[in-house]
Amino acid sequence: MKKILSIALAATAFVAAPAMAQDAGSTFTGPRIGANVGFFNDNVVGFDTFSYGLEAGYDFDAGGAVVGVTAEIQDAKSITRELGLTARAGAKVGANGLLYATGGYTNLRGYGVTIDGFKVGVGGEVAFGKGYGKLEQLYYNYGSGADLWQTRLGFGVRF
Repeated sequence: MKKILSIALAATAFVAAPAMAQDAGSTFTGPRIGANVGFFNDNVVGFDTFSYGLEAGYDFDAGGAVVGVTAEIQDAKSITRELGLTARAGAKVGANGLLYATGGYTNLRGYGVTIDGFKVGVGGEVAFGKGYGKLEQLYYNYGSGADLWQTRLGFGVRF
């Protein structure tokens, strides 16, 4: 797990560093849609599995900070689906970078069981034109010792 988190943090720094050197302005305001791929790792049945998902959100650029909301759906081999509704807040890095924290509600269906919980995480995003790329590390908790981690890479477009 420490290896995944270390890789995610290093990749976030790698993604955010070019944004500090760019001087073309871009905003983080408005609706966005995106897709992602990644890996889930749980502590209940011990699976590591490929994941993929879609998201839609809206962000508000508040000068040096950005706040927003996101609705998403994830899927993986061992999970029928995961639904999430989260908020995020972050700080701009250069003209096109964003480092943020996120958290909110999650609903997981897997192994014939549906459970509610919460998720929290950190991420980095780089805007390029109307598009963006991001890397996130997320922790999910469903109570009773059921939790999982997800590392994911996403791409999307702003409107």
